[in-house]
Amino acid sequence: MCKLAGVVQRRILLLLLLLGFAPTAVRAADWTWQNPLPQGGSLRGVWGSSGSDVFAVGSFGTILRYNGSSWSTMSSGTTNGLGGVWGSSGTDVFAVGSSGTILHFDGISWSAMSGGTTNGLGGVWGSSASDVFAVGTGGTILHYDGSSWSAMSSGTATSLSGVWGNSGSDIFAVGTPGTIVHYDGSSWSAMSGGSTADLYGVWGSSGSDVFAVGASGTILHYDGSSWSLMSSGTNRTLYSVWGSSGSDVFAVGFDGMILHYDGTQWAVMSTGTTRYLWSVWGSSGSDVFAVGRDGKILHYDGTSWSAMSSGSTSDLRGVWGSSGSDVFAVGIFGKIVHYNGGIWTAINTDSSSALGGVWGSSGSNVFAVSSSGWIRHYDSSGWSWMATGSDLLSGVWGSSGSDVFAVGIDGQIVHYDGSSWSAMSSGTSVWLHGVWGSSGSDVFAVGPDGTILHYSGNRFFASGFESGGLDGWSPPTPQGRDACRIGRNRC
Repeated sequence: MCKLAGVVQRRILLLLLLLGFAPTAVRAADWTWQNPLPQGGSLRGVWGSSGSDVFAVGSFGTILRYNGSSWSTMSSGTTNGLGGVWGSSGTDVFAVGSSGTILHFDGISWSAMSGGTTNGLGGVWGSSASDVFAVGTGGTILHYDGSSWSAMSSGTATSLSGVWGNSGSDIFAVGTPGTIVHYDGSSWSAMSGGSTADLYGVWGSSGSDVFAVGASGTILHYDGSSWSLMSSGTNRTLYSVWGSSGSDVFAVGFDGMILHYDGTQWAVMSTGTTRYLWSVWGSSGSDVFAVGRDGKILHYDGTSWSAMSSGSTSDLRGVWGSSGSDVFAVGIFGKIVHYNGGIWTAINTDSSSALGGVWGSSGSNVFAVSSSGWIRHYDSSGWSWMATGSDLLSGVWGSSGSDVFAVGIDGQIVHYDGSSWSAMSSGTSVWLHGVWGSSGSDVFAVGPDGTILHYSGNRFFASGFESGGLDGWSPPTPQGRDACRIGRNRC
């Protein structure tokens, strides 16, 4: 029974990996983003000086700028995550983020500023270029007077996520759990919001018309004398709020949720996405931008929301090229994209099967393995399916176009001789993840629990760590935990 459970879980785990639930890897500083363009990291903050001069910031030090027609990347000089952005003008912009990161844009380039803290900063707002406030973890509040940053006493040790003000002497900051502090021009003091829900965003049309949003669909409203809970109609977490007026307010959050307030009630808007949306800003009620996970950018024109991001956002699982100007990448939902040395373009394959690996003997003889066990083949005229008689393949490699090996679940290995695929005996039932060789008689296949198989031209046999040198490894689940220690009937 345990063996059967292990087989079932291995199949589920492979499907989860192919369908995009593996953890996202962190980019090194010397890698550049190529697809989707302009980038695909999460965007956490958005602000603009006008509808044709908008800045969005996010993970890995990402900064994008919109000129009214297209988005382009800017060099930030950091790989730290950025969580908030605000400016007094398009030539005086501040961005804040992890490890106390503060960046300033002077209209030409971004440069680092010293804030005197290593605490993460999540929000920034100012009344002028010489009166700027940044908030973050541990109750951190920093103030910039036009020449330097200095710490302020917030009166709280809880994390602060958002800040907004009506003037330099009427500022609100919100955080966990339900924390609201107010600055009157001389000191910060705690306010009672009537909720213990974590608060992430704050905005107002005036000092007596302020909105704060947070966990479980929480929306609080301040009328100048007290805070009260509003009915949002959702239990989804809301991360940011902005409006063109007190009767035209937008709140964004979990699962692509966007709510709109017309002065009377909140209503759900259709967005066409389930990506988390982290921030919202607009130049007017008919020119609103929302940004979020996987580089998602939405725009509202007063009638409907539409996507602005370009390229593919499908998870890509394998890459191979015949040269630097002939590269193929494959992924979930049958996605295949091709790079010609200048740009990436999507290839229509009319398939929804997840593709996990790709290899070719040349740019006109390419193989991509899939979760269905079939193999996509490219012969320069187009892509077609090849039957292998196997199931759930995850890796492929060959010494030539007539000597190709593909590996997958349950120890499956299939071989292509130039005309057809046939099964090979692997001597194992573990899932094989990858395959590579120096020649057709020197091939290695690897899998869980330290499994390494070697082919010497006759048959595959166990090599190296087959007795458990990498004991206990299993692919991550969506929660990042081991569901079952596979490969040795341990459940």
